[in-house]
Amino acid sequence: MKKSFLFSFLVLSAMLTSFTAGKDNFVGRIMYKYSFSDLNGNDITERVAPILGREQRYFINERSYKAYDENNRWMQLYTSEDNLYYYFGKDNTAQKFDGATQTSQKFVVTKLDKQETIAGYPCKAIQIETDNITTIYYYTPAVKVDVAPFARHTFGEWSKYLQATDGALSLKFVMTDHKNKYVWTSTAQEVAKQALSAAEFKYPTEIKLKN
Repeated sequence: MKKSFLFSFLVLSAMLTSFTAGKDNFVGRIMYKYSFSDLNGNDITERVAPILGREQRYFINERSYKAYDENNRWMQLYTSEDNLYYYFGKDNTAQKFDGATQTSQKFVVTKLDKQETIAGYPCKAIQIETDNITTIYYYTPAVKVDVAPFARHTFGEWSKYLQATDGALSLKFVMTDHKNKYVWTSTAQEVAKQALSAAEFKYPTEIKLKN
């Protein structure tokens, strides 16, 4: 079950965390807080958080992104130049994935008549169904990305997500994992512009690659 949790994390993290710079596009940081429940609505955060974490702290520039957990440990890194995605484990190791990897055979988008204000932004919602997972994403055109530099980023179905939202980033998701029978909610607490150089998105050589 732990491996299934981690796979869900990998797919969602890849989908949610790519930004590009431009006149109307966002570069900076975004902080998410997590909570978890079972399918009956019972809070299971204390049981799941040791596996998937309590927060993600993203830092994004024109073509790359990275993230740390609430303890400032690496969680993920993506670089569009080589289209590589890295997932970091808690044992000071990492796994490398080809960004062109398809992670779901199914991708069904439904527009929803829902609105919610998140981190000060009024957001609208869509539902996306992938293999064994149904997710509602809340997004705003005010936090928008350029689709083109990330067109090869199919890992986590990211490029399809961008097409569905016209380049808008999700500020909240509510993911129902039908296989593992839990619900994962991730909500932005802070969205802030910040200048970030390419040097800040280099792979940390002190962390051993498993592959």
